[in-house]
Amino acid sequence: MHGKKYASPLLITAAAMTSNLLVYTLATMATLQGNESVDPSAPPILIEPANSNASTIYEGNQEVQSETLALIDVDWDHPLYVTSFDKPKDVDDFVLEGGKTIEVNDGKLVLTSAGVETQSAGGKANHLVAWLKEEIPTDFYLQFDFRPKNKQQGLAIIFFNTRGVGGESVFDSSLDERGGKFHKYHSGDLNGYHLSYWSGNRGSSNLRKNKGFHLAASGEDPISQDTSNHFHQIGLYKKGGVIRYYVDGELALEYEDSSPWMHSGWIGLRQMDHTHYGLYDHFAVYPLKD
Repeated sequence: MHGKKYASPLLITAAAMTSNLLVYTLATMATLQGNESVDPSAPPILIEPANSNASTIYEGNQEVQSETLALIDVDWDHPLYVTSFDKPKDVDDFVLEGGKTIEVNDGKLVLTSAGVETQSAGGKANHLVAWLKEEIPTDFYLQFDFRPKNKQQGLAIIFFNTRGVGGESVFDSSLDERGGKFHKYHSGDLNGYHLSYWSGNRGSSNLRKNKGFHLAASGEDPISQDTSNHFHQIGLYKKGGVIRYYVDGELALEYEDSSPWMHSGWIGLRQMDHTHYGLYDHFAVYPLKD
């Protein structure tokens, strides 16, 4: 398990399990949830994931369940896309714009830029965006594990519900060439949202609506506060106008758009140049139940 603390229900990637059967004592779960009222002599809970390639919700303490209530309508059994980057060819599911390289190395997706160690490198910046080729419906739940080179330096973004202002695919040749230049993504010829979910020196997450770079909401950024080398589990929930961002199972940002983008679109992973490189694992997109 990655991260310091999990809210309940717990979100745990099945790939992080050492077997297809996960065993937790009630005392262990209480420790994770900061609840010391559970009897440590209680028998263990046996939790069997329905799909070893998917993530599973583990329901627990009702006191904090409201934070992850929205996830009960995630269709975990029918992922739209799922990979643990076990094969080098998994990189073919993504299209890189800008940056230096995209590769699968040691079971992780690795996105690498030149690594200029400044907040902005001006015209020489080597920012990147890696688009998932799969078109994603308007409502979905995205989940992946993430670890940057240095959690106190860099910035990472998720673009979602993104497509051309005329309804085009992000890969349509009629759209402007972007090459990782940020303004091309937020104030060019694309509509959608983007979430800057981690920023090494800002200490907050920001949700913006595009075209136009409109700040919709700000939230927490637990990743930048962590000095360990652990991966963090990122969760992004979008249903109608409701958008929620989770880190390690805990709600970090919530917003409801009164006039939301309701089109399907594409998901893109962005890193600013000074991030240098970021590692990704257990990447999955799930539909929502009606």
